[in-house]
Amino acid sequence: MEVAPTTSGVVIRHSKHPESGTITFSLPAWSAFVAEACDGLTSTNGVATITPMGADTLVRSVQTGVELRFDQAEWSAFVAGALDGEFNFAGHLAATPS
Repeated sequence: MEVAPTTSGVVIRHSKHPESGTITFSLPAWSAFVAEACDGLTSTNGVATITPMGADTLVRSVQTGVELRFDQAEWSAFVAGALDGEFNFAGHLAATPS
């Protein structure tokens, strides 16, 4: 998964399948998404759902229908990075001029 902070939030895409599209999160929605991914919670971020599909995980935009499917190793790597704070962009976004 490629994760990129922007001036107003965070954008993700599948690094192996960039043609699948992107999903854009506001910072509050991103924080909720990361917490949901780490805790295996039901999606309440309002931007994307997280659905286990066998060994894979499907992340689907509720607004655009973009679907990003990650295998077990890819999703596990994302969750491990999230647990380590790798995707906490609050400080970056606060320091970025509008």
